[in-house]
Amino acid sequence: MFRDGFVVALLNPKTTLFFAAFLPQFLSPEVSPVYQSMALGALFVAIAALTDSAYALAAGAVAPALARAGGVRRVGRWLGGSAFIGLGVFTALTGSRGAR
Repeated sequence: MFRDGFVVALLNPKTTLFFAAFLPQFLSPEVSPVYQSMALGALFVAIAALTDSAYALAAGAVAPALARAGGVRRVGRWLGGSAFIGLGVFTALTGSRGAR
């Protein structure tokens, strides 16, 4: 599963475009851009790995408590459905401003 996720992330064109557009503004002209790009990319991966691991650990810690609380799932579904309905109504009422 890890390998599949890595390949998908590696071949994702959005990631390439993000790095191509975002990283150059942080590069110094005095140092090789290849090394700087690699260092900034590695830093990005390290920070993403830490934050994603923290999210996964937090979700794993909270999951048993949420599974025991039967009403949480019902409330979550109600809130999620209400949010989607509210966004649909908002979209329908505001319409497209370019069409007017």
